[in-house]
Amino acid sequence: MQALVALLAVTAIWGVTFVQVKDAVELYPLFAFLAVRFAIATVTLAGPAAARVRTLGRNGWASGALLGLLLAVGYVLQTAGLQRTTVSSTGFVTGMYVVLTPLIALLLFRSRIGLRYDALAFTLVEMLAACLGLAVVALALGDLSVPRGWTVWGALLVTGVFASALAFLVQTWAQRRTSATRTALAFTMEPVFTALFGYTLADDRLGALGWGGCAVIMTGILLTEPAAAGALVRATSASTRRSPR
Repeated sequence: MQALVALLAVTAIWGVTFVQVKDAVELYPLFAFLAVRFAIATVTLAGPAAARVRTLGRNGWASGALLGLLLAVGYVLQTAGLQRTTVSSTGFVTGMYVVLTPLIALLLFRSRIGLRYDALAFTLVEMLAACLGLAVVALALGDLSVPRGWTVWGALLVTGVFASALAFLVQTWAQRRTSATRTALAFTMEPVFTALFGYTLADDRLGALGWGGCAVIMTGILLTEPAAAGALVRATSASTRRSPR
């Protein structure tokens, strides 16, 4: 149960960061924000992971760097979309990674690359590559400067330390102590947390069409992740049986 609670806490952190990031990129350029975010994540992970990097070898470094650059592209697209739509809509669309990630991994890689290497070291290389790639673009655009104000710094610290570096550490710890079923259930909650924080903190008010689209996305996620759907049904049933009559 502790592991499931930890994973749910991670997804809740991811959910609230949508609100923070949307506010921050209105004040600080997108590429610069993401470059500083991954710089903070890199520094946070450097302590526990630096000594392990030597175990990766050339192939590990190359794979980590490639995935780090892909991670950077993904965050650029996600954050650019967040600038143009609501927090809730962005969260539900982002939640489709639960469906798409295993399919894309199967088509492109046939196996899970990260499992071949030390997880901490591999993630450090990913974060470093994302940081450097984004910093190059930010410098070329003339956007990189010292962030100012609590809105920007608060979002940078939460996303860099908690939503990136520490979230990964918690995931690593929790996934070794719980089943794949509960892990899938926890991750499907990210768009739910995003919608909740969007409603309470960003005053998101989706219309009937918007909520209908969100419902379709969530249904698709649960249908394509039967482990999560099964866990949700069992948890609901267990809660009903325990409730006083």
